[in-house]
Amino acid sequence: MSPKSRLYNLVMAWKNKPFRQLRDIEQPYWESPKHEDQFAQATPRNVVDPLAYRGIDFEPIFNRSGSSLKGVLFRPLLSASSSEVLRYCMEGIDAIHYWQCSNRIIPLILPIKVTDLKIAACVDGLCDLILNSRLPIGLINIGFLHHQDIDNELTAAVTKLRRLGVLFHALQFDGNPNTIKLISQFQFEAVHLDVSHLRETSSLSGTQLIDQIHLLKKWSCKTYFSNVTFVRDNELAYQLGIDYCYGSLMLSPVNRHQIIHIQDSRIGKALFSIQTSK
Repeated sequence: MSPKSRLYNLVMAWKNKPFRQLRDIEQPYWESPKHEDQFAQATPRNVVDPLAYRGIDFEPIFNRSGSSLKGVLFRPLLSASSSEVLRYCMEGIDAIHYWQCSNRIIPLILPIKVTDLKIAACVDGLCDLILNSRLPIGLINIGFLHHQDIDNELTAAVTKLRRLGVLFHALQFDGNPNTIKLISQFQFEAVHLDVSHLRETSSLSGTQLIDQIHLLKKWSCKTYFSNVTFVRDNELAYQLGIDYCYGSLMLSPVNRHQIIHIQDSRIGKALFSIQTSK
């Protein structure tokens, strides 16, 4: 058999290899639909994010006009338990490698609860994943969830991760003074605001958030709108000078392979562009 034939057989054998899905070390994998059904019956469904079991885990983030892909939010970590954080982070980092091999340099945001960042073993494992990934600085971003008071454990965790070139985002920002202190002390890269809190700009909370948006811009902090659902939400992003938007109006979550095909402004204008009145 010629070397070319052996290579062909090797590639075909790899291509036809049974699919194995990554799970926790104590959980089984499956190689057939029968095993998958048995696993599904034994495992509680994630009621928070029903898309997680279909591999539709990556929510694209665009500039406010929708003409250019600027990043991706990894959704499974939004509802992950402490024991699942490292596994999901590994899957997210693997997706960055996958995009990089396809000539796509796309930053990924890994949402992690502050309580998990206070666990030394979790932070050490995350640092090992980042070091072993050898990815360029700026591709791995950590989004803080469920903000709490700043203490020694959180300070040590942030210091370790910052030394590795990790950028920080404040997710689900609601104007909490502790969150503002956290953003100021650790020089966060960006803040994510739920646009539903700003739809009634005449309310007291909406006015306060708008004032805080202006303050964040003075700190050179990027601003994101999440849950952009209506055209009015995008118009509000223009009015307030919001940098990036994501939500069902821009594009629903997709799998990691589909992210590759969201390429440039031409595709963005054809599929996701939103024309707003200026």
